[in-house]
Amino acid sequence: MKTDKITDYFNLGVSVTLVIYGFEEGRLKVFTQKINKNPYAGAWSFPGKLIKSDESLEDAAHDILDEAIGNTKPYIEQLNAFGKITRHPLGRVIDITFYSLINLKEDVKSYRADKETKWVPVTEVPELAYDHNEMLDLAMHRLRRRLVNRPIGFKLLPKEFTLGDLQSLYEEILGRELDKRNFRKKVTKLNILTARGHEETENPGRKPRLFSFNSERYNHYMEQGF
Repeated sequence: MKTDKITDYFNLGVSVTLVIYGFEEGRLKVFTQKINKNPYAGAWSFPGKLIKSDESLEDAAHDILDEAIGNTKPYIEQLNAFGKITRHPLGRVIDITFYSLINLKEDVKSYRADKETKWVPVTEVPELAYDHNEMLDLAMHRLRRRLVNRPIGFKLLPKEFTLGDLQSLYEEILGRELDKRNFRKKVTKLNILTARGHEETENPGRKPRLFSFNSERYNHYMEQGF
């Protein structure tokens, strides 16, 4: 009968990976970076890192975000654990995945100089290293579920936006077209938007109205059990 040694249970690594979402020109995108080292040199992946024994998962996730876009303040939520025995070719590594929602115009402060990076529309993401495509599938499922239950999508928009921007975002996340009149009727009925004037455009005619998300009103609804 084999007797396990206590050291056998410590012969593994833990990593954190971050799926970073951004919304630009009507497209929902994710942040990817090119790997410089083997065994996946030249392949693309989501940013991540092996964590040290005295480092928390949340701290690691914020460090990754800081390295990726130079900012630790955007929204981050833990997604899931990925623990297939063969998921990492160099050894047993269990990954705790997070996802982040950022505003591409306001939240990106800088990019890493030592990494080739690009934002890819979620519908055009190629084959990624490790099991990162599985992470994206689960992150999209979580994002769709969150979108129905809470106004999480506003974190991807600028402070002021049009109803057209909002509908495009919902359509990108849900992966289907929405009826314009019905969508605007439902959004208006929620009463969580505040009118902010009109968008400045070069096109003649009626200018689109701008809105902002009213977090105080939404929080009040939540306190009332809405």
